[in-house]
Amino acid sequence: MNNLTKYSWITTAIILIIGFLFLHFKIVDYGYTFFMVFPFAVGFSMGTLEKKKRQLSYLIFGILVFFGFLLAGALEGLICVLMALPIFILMVFLGYWVQKKTIKKEADKTQRLMISIAPIIVLLLLNPVEQVVVPKSELITIKTSVELNYPPDIVFDNVKKMDKLDAARPIGMHLGLPAPYRCELEADTIGALRNCLFKSGKIVAQITKYEKGKILEMDVIDYTLTGRDWFHFVDATYTFKEKNGMTKITRTSSYRSSLNPRFYWQALEKWGIEQEHGFVLNSLKKNLKEKYGN
Repeated sequence: MNNLTKYSWITTAIILIIGFLFLHFKIVDYGYTFFMVFPFAVGFSMGTLEKKKRQLSYLIFGILVFFGFLLAGALEGLICVLMALPIFILMVFLGYWVQKKTIKKEADKTQRLMISIAPIIVLLLLNPVEQVVVPKSELITIKTSVELNYPPDIVFDNVKKMDKLDAARPIGMHLGLPAPYRCELEADTIGALRNCLFKSGKIVAQITKYEKGKILEMDVIDYTLTGRDWFHFVDATYTFKEKNGMTKITRTSSYRSSLNPRFYWQALEKWGIEQEHGFVLNSLKKNLKEKYGN
């Protein structure tokens, strides 16, 4: 039995790892080519190499080895792996299925070798084409609101800087989304820096609007968390509206992302940002209750 066939699960894992290393070292980008065309080509080529009944299990095992390598080597966090897994696996099996439905001819030894490295060639050739053809990322805005039983001035003072953020963490943060634990404000004035600290980095923003009890607006000038290669926060805003002695506080985040396809990633990004918004606002609510009751 040809070794490429006998050990096709190893071939699958190695090809996927090589593709990821190209991504990790910025040889290719986080786009359609990597998340759709490349895994499709992997599935197609492995379907050609492996003809035994166990071929599907070999392919699955190779994919699991690949994602295990990312986690064990701390090259990607659990949340990133879980987000990428569905589309990656779907495209691998789509490529595998297309091969089984369209190609019946047995490949010879030379052809098998070429087929095994074809996904890498496809990745390297199509990636620069995608960068020319695909439009640049658009600005996306996410809003989350909550009503608090405190006047706007008090809510404003307790959100402009937060000595602790320790509300119950949503599921996304248990899976690896970054969670801030403190936000510091250098001064109560436009131009001052507001630093939100995380275990794995920080977000630094500069105040652009400061009206107590009305609006706190910031431009993000530094971001050192996971995802900085493809994700960029642009600005963040808190607005405060009084209603019947209560305050409606709205947190707005604007960002750009280079992840494609957008129809897949934007929904996940929205979910992740809403998880962070909810955690911050719940921490604010908890802090206010500890200080003032209600």
